[in-house]
Amino acid sequence: MSCGFATIAGSVLIAYINLGLNAQVLVSSCIMSIPASLALSHLRYPEEEECLTAGKIVVPKDETEECANVLEALARGAWLGIKIAGMIIATLLVIIALLNLVSGLLTWWGRYIGLTGDYDLTVELIIGYVFYPIAFLLGVPRRDILNVARLIGLKVVANEYLAFTTLVNKAPYTEMAARSKLIATYSLCGFGNIGSLGTQIGVLSQIAPGRTGDVAGLAISALITGILSTLSSAAIAGLLILDEGAVLAANTAR
Repeated sequence: MSCGFATIAGSVLIAYINLGLNAQVLVSSCIMSIPASLALSHLRYPEEEECLTAGKIVVPKDETEECANVLEALARGAWLGIKIAGMIIATLLVIIALLNLVSGLLTWWGRYIGLTGDYDLTVELIIGYVFYPIAFLLGVPRRDILNVARLIGLKVVANEYLAFTTLVNKAPYTEMAARSKLIATYSLCGFGNIGSLGTQIGVLSQIAPGRTGDVAGLAISALITGILSTLSSAAIAGLLILDEGAVLAANTAR
């Protein structure tokens, strides 16, 4: 679950590349985030019991009824796909609607008490300020720390596609330094957002109905671990990559 939150799917990789993002950065971020998610998962949820596969592999017997033929297997697979898709859509609608409701109430309250400026009071703005020290620790230049923090907050609350689109198309994010853009790209390259909770819970609860309670109980923890895994990859990239402009220019040249 943590690895799923820490990386992106290959199906959306092309979409992000078409936005003008660096393909090398996106792929390397996912590759680095896989071992990072495994390490952080063990730190967050240590394996204290003896592993079932220690010394030998034990494959439990499948208790589901076997299909009579190929047609029945196809029908079951199609029905399972419909249930998973429906669960994902319904859960996403609920989570996104709830976030928009809270943001709308915060915006109304902020305007009521006279909070005015370039940004309305929303959940994304609050979480952006929460991520301010994290953006500082990632090595973002001082003048761009708040902008990168807001992008991370937007990714966590909404989704990474919206954050990437904002990074590529909207000022002042398009005017950030090359180092800031590079670290932001690494930081945003993951499914670690609240909306993805619906996807994880929906898919895994349908694949393993008997483990629905375990999946739901670990979802928030796995989300936080996945976000931290992606940010750790961004920190390593910020530490190792010295010529950020050359990396971004290479993608533009291609």
